[in-house]
Amino acid sequence: MKNILKYGLLTVLFASITSCDSFLDEKVVSGVSYDFLETKTGIETAVNGAYTTMRWYVGGERYYCLNEYGVDYVWEGADGGNKDAFNKYSVQMNSSFGMLYDFWENNYKGINRINTALMYLPKVKDMTDEEKKGREGELRFMRAYFYFDLVQQFGRIPLVLEGNVSEIVTDFKRASIADVYNAIISDLEFAYDALPNVAQQSQRGRATQGAAGHLLAKVYLTRGSAVKDQRGQQQTDMQNALKYAKTVIESGKYSLEADYKTTIDQQLQKNSTETIFGIEFTQEILFNGDGNKMHLYWVPTYENIPGLQRDLEQGRAWKRVRPTPYFQTELFDKKNDSRLQKMFKWVFWANKESSIPVWKDKYYYVDENGKTTTDLLYTTPTDLVGKKKFAVGDTAAYFTSKYYGAKDNTNKVIDVEKDKQMQADIAKSTYTLIPVDNNTNHFFPCLLKWLDPERPDMNYEQGSRNFIRMRLAETYLIAAEAAGRMGDMNTAASYINTVRKRAAYKQGEAKPQEWIAIDGGDPAKISDSTEDAMMVTAAKIDSDFVNFMLDERCRELFGEMNRWEDLVRTEMLVERVKKYNPDAAKGIKDYHKLRPIPQNHIDRLSPKPELSEAQNEGYY
Repeated sequence: MKNILKYGLLTVLFASITSCDSFLDEKVVSGVSYDFLETKTGIETAVNGAYTTMRWYVGGERYYCLNEYGVDYVWEGADGGNKDAFNKYSVQMNSSFGMLYDFWENNYKGINRINTALMYLPKVKDMTDEEKKGREGELRFMRAYFYFDLVQQFGRIPLVLEGNVSEIVTDFKRASIADVYNAIISDLEFAYDALPNVAQQSQRGRATQGAAGHLLAKVYLTRGSAVKDQRGQQQTDMQNALKYAKTVIESGKYSLEADYKTTIDQQLQKNSTETIFGIEFTQEILFNGDGNKMHLYWVPTYENIPGLQRDLEQGRAWKRVRPTPYFQTELFDKKNDSRLQKMFKWVFWANKESSIPVWKDKYYYVDENGKTTTDLLYTTPTDLVGKKKFAVGDTAAYFTSKYYGAKDNTNKVIDVEKDKQMQADIAKSTYTLIPVDNNTNHFFPCLLKWLDPERPDMNYEQGSRNFIRMRLAETYLIAAEAAGRMGDMNTAASYINTVRKRAAYKQGEAKPQEWIAIDGGDPAKISDSTEDAMMVTAAKIDSDFVNFMLDERCRELFGEMNRWEDLVRTEMLVERVKKYNPDAAKGIKDYHKLRPIPQNHIDRLSPKPELSEAQNEGYY
């Protein structure tokens, strides 16, 4: 088994000798010599410190706000202080919003550590040239990683590529987006040549040639996707995106897991052949920092449902993010595509005896105002009246994607008869049935991709699940989109079908109960493979290719914190948000394709630039 890259205390050493640890820190820390960075130990500490910076993304309510709020197929949950700014595009989305500066500061902190290490690396005498090249590859991979995230969110940004430990600099001009992309590509091309493949990398968690190739392909795809926006796009961008994606796919070092559900498994994904790059966390508190807190944000308030209370396995409900009704009901071919069923927790098991409900003798219709009417929905058999509906360990709540057409986003009943049918189904069920139209900001299916049952107790926040940033299924989709954008729909369909074949139900695989009861599956075909039905043709994807790819990326990568950047990359943000997200549609403007430059950064600039130069359009 490979060693795991651990970083925590080592960062403290590096931070203590870095005069510009915060991007525009004007204090010089004295008393510690920079000679430390001229040693192998010093460089290793610096590299580990840069990796540590990557953990910021999932250590709190951060990156999901940037990439899952304010999009098409995700709505806000009941709680969350950032949702108005990011999901509703309210006036809170301004240059003083603290989390934006935290993101800015974190990434530039990482870039500064990298630049300083790169400045001292040539002076190190107790490392071989090959060792230096490998560490330089890691450093430049991470610098590209940080800049790529920054440029997608903020557009024009300061581009700092040199270390500086002696001068106070306060004049940071914003580089063009084209120049930032050129720098990212230059770093990644170096990293691709310098880094070992995954089999040769001695420690899990370090960058590899495959990670550099995947990120290069995505960078070229992002730059080349622009039509109206100016990112310095080149005619060869799609060729390069396809080239690097193919090198990863055809390297023989990675392969798709046989079952989509395996990609979600907390332990298996760490060493999965599908994982290209993941940010490591650990159960050792000393090395885990803020931990990975993403397990908190996709969990419904299940503990308020009769028969349920909070437990470790079913998660702690911070109810921040939920899938939209359209995502649940229409985006998937539910008879043939297993991904919707496998990525969510649809069933919650009773664990609280005292709150298990008993059968009433009669159930009446409750109107949209919450008033119980005289309209009888269900009469319970006499022998059941007064008995408990279920026992501990039984299903207490079952979320279903069945569409009743009962309510809109104002909670107004649209079709009374369908609404009555929904309530009748719930009344006569031995458990709480929660169809999609009855989902609320509190009650929705739980995304399994972030749950962390390996925490020491049910209230513990600092999770240890790895943050998987790159996996092979996305590499296939990058290759497919690049090929399709060049007009080669046959190649695009081939790559897409590789992903969709894995997403299909396999011969003999058990299908969920909903497959027959709700989705209309044929009982005679309950054990049949659906691989053939999942295949797409060139003709099918050609008519509206970009929207098809956005939908397919969502079907495969939902909740993996790509969505906002995908919509901006394809210049589809405003159109799709207005179509699918009524909360965000009210506030979104064209200029929201970029975030405001943090005011803390602007206030430190000297000489003071014109605000139109320092800030993005729409925020001044």
